Amino acid sequence: MSRFPFVVALIAATVTADAGAAEVNVVATPITLEFADSPRTTVGALEFRGGLRLATTSAAFGGLSGLRVSADGARVLAVSDRAGWLRAELRYDARGFLTGLERADLTPMLDADGRALVPPRSDAESLVRTPTAVFVAFERQPRVLRFDADANGPAAGARGRPEAMPAEIAGVPMNEGLETMTALADGRLFVISEGAFDGDAVRGWILAGGGRPAEALHYVPAAGFNPTDAATLPNGDVLVLERRFTVFDRGSRIVRVTAADIKEGARLVGTEVARLLPPMQVDNFEGIDAIADPQGGTRIFLVSDDNFSAFQRTLLLQFWMP
Repeated sequence: MSRFPFVVALIAATVTADAGAAEVNVVATPITLEFADSPRTTVGALEFRGGLRLATTSAAFGGLSGLRVSADGARVLAVSDRAGWLRAELRYDARGFLTGLERADLTPMLDADGRALVPPRSDAESLVRTPTAVFVAFERQPRVLRFDADANGPAAGARGRPEAMPAEIAGVPMNEGLETMTALADGRLFVISEGAFDGDAVRGWILAGGGRPAEALHYVPAAGFNPTDAATLPNGDVLVLERRFTVFDRGSRIVRVTAADIKEGARLVGTEVARLLPPMQVDNFEGIDAIADPQGGTRIFLVSDDNFSAFQRTLLLQFWMP
């Protein structure tokens, strides 16, 4: 029997997709931090506060590569590799542990002409929310699209309109593009490529918008890791999620970068906050978000991309950081 009473619960959510997509039932199964029902609840500076395995028989669900959680932790917006929007409500127990996902809605992402994005233009990897817009970064064809939005996320029928990009981003090789994105405290977009290496560092940029030039910099991941997403903390520092994922070796690390260091020409080497390795419940983690906890500290959320594969899992984990 589980050491946590919610682990045996199964929470079903109905996902409705527009534009001809079929309804699917998502089963959210609470999980422990480690396999075999281990009592472990901490990793590095993080305290585990519940996780879910999301499963379905539908081919329309999966590939989640970026997420943003509402300030109260009640709702999540995620993007998939097939350019889909996933909205859902999150459920917690009396301790604040994540226990369920309900009332989910899956809709296609539209281009500037109102057509659903399809490969190779559909490889959405990360997103940023503002009060009036959602920005989405893409990998295979490196670019950022802006969608009109309201408090619930992208407005109905919102079309993705391209943001101005520096020429060096457009020249990044396919499958090495914009994997990581967050909004800095001043509203500028901080983006990092997944695999455009210069020596031991990957190329990144600060996008100021409004016709202002981009600022180039470099980010240094750990050996064997690649950056996959980022989230801005309440004080302006940035958490970067790194991932290594092969058949025989998989894991993730979370790194903190000081806000003052993120500037043009910088060589960013963050401080490791936590490293997730087996026997912990690791998979292809590609999305991270951070929100302030009303009781103090910060709540951290991770989501994994199952690549629409039967051999991988979609995991949604919550942690607390002091």
